[in-house]
Amino acid sequence: MRFTAFILLLLTSIFLIACSANQANKKISNSELENLAKQYGGVYIFDEKFEKEIERREKERSDYMDDFFKNNKRNFKRADLEIMDQKFPQTLSNGKKYYTSWLDYERDTGKKAEIPEKYISKIKELMGNDNYKKSPNRPILVGFYEDNNQIVPIELSMSYTYYKTKYGLFGDEGMGIRFKDEERIFIPGGNKFILINNKFIKANKDK
Repeated sequence: MRFTAFILLLLTSIFLIACSANQANKKISNSELENLAKQYGGVYIFDEKFEKEIERREKERSDYMDDFFKNNKRNFKRADLEIMDQKFPQTLSNGKKYYTSWLDYERDTGKKAEIPEKYISKIKELMGNDNYKKSPNRPILVGFYEDNNQIVPIELSMSYTYYKTKYGLFGDEGMGIRFKDEERIFIPGGNKFILINNKFIKANKDK
């Protein structure tokens, strides 16, 4: 009898937690985030010419790596990377080194990879400031270079994330018991926007 009462009390507690959590999480719904991702999630191209240059060069580097591993039964060493960099340097037609990862930039330069506000403003002009603020994520640098000690984005990525909460009994004696579990839902979006005449235009993703 005591065990049954304990279970009922436990289930009631879980129900009350779920109700209070749902009431507190009405600021923006998951369905609204999914709708925003459908409209604005994807890639933002600031310079289509440089974007295509990076795409071609990275394919050459990828093909080089594939050939290396087909013909060599050893790891790709730093000396091999230097040879690849000499053959296929990550350099744009303007003579600037490009990056495809903000982590590489921070490691190479010792500086923080920050996107200048004037580029963020272009995305806000398309989305609207209110919709931009609703996004839990911020744009990520996909392709860029540095000029006069300032990052110049070539391509940015905009994605959306939310957490789906499940209520129940989770865990075990070793990890501990919890009444809810969260699943991270990532929505990359499938759009492609190209900056034309200082304004983002939606393009076909496969263009």
